[in-house]
Amino acid sequence: MDTNNQVEEKQDERELTIKDIAELIDENPHTVRNWLKELEGYIPFERKRNGYRVFKNEGLERFKLIKHLNRDQDYTLKEIALYLDTGGEAFKVVPEPSADSLLAEEMRKMRERLDELEKRDRERDNVLKAIAEQLTKQNAYIEHTLKERDENLTSAMREMLEGKKLIAATEEKPPERKGWFQRLLNK
Repeated sequence: MDTNNQVEEKQDERELTIKDIAELIDENPHTVRNWLKELEGYIPFERKRNGYRVFKNEGLERFKLIKHLNRDQDYTLKEIALYLDTGGEAFKVVPEPSADSLLAEEMRKMRERLDELEKRDRERDNVLKAIAEQLTKQNAYIEHTLKERDENLTSAMREMLEGKKLIAATEEKPPERKGWFQRLLNK
């Protein structure tokens, strides 16, 4: 039993490089470096005098968790950071909408706007029809009124002319009587 404990202690004390971590979790070293760069505050490591980062067992476990969340659960690195910030509690992944759902939503909004515009156009057309009907009625009334006025004016002018003729006829002087000699000379 002492041998098992010694092996576990020795494994816990082991310092792993990025290349070692990549081999142990079956990932590309470049991917592991990228995860470390994006999630550096969440992955425990130590720096050696030569500047290299080394990881203990706790760091290895964190990389395993990151791989599981990223590869198996499809978490983004930002979602993983949120997961690690909250200790995995009260974290609910809000799926990013797909391009199809974004397009469908945009089309729905455009359809609603188009429906609004069509409704407004119908209302405007109804108002224009009502105005046109009112103008037609007013035009008919004006034409009728003008025709009536013209008839009244014409009638008044006829009466005036007949009155003038009557006045002129009553004011005419009777012809002077001429004698036979004057009549002879006028001819």
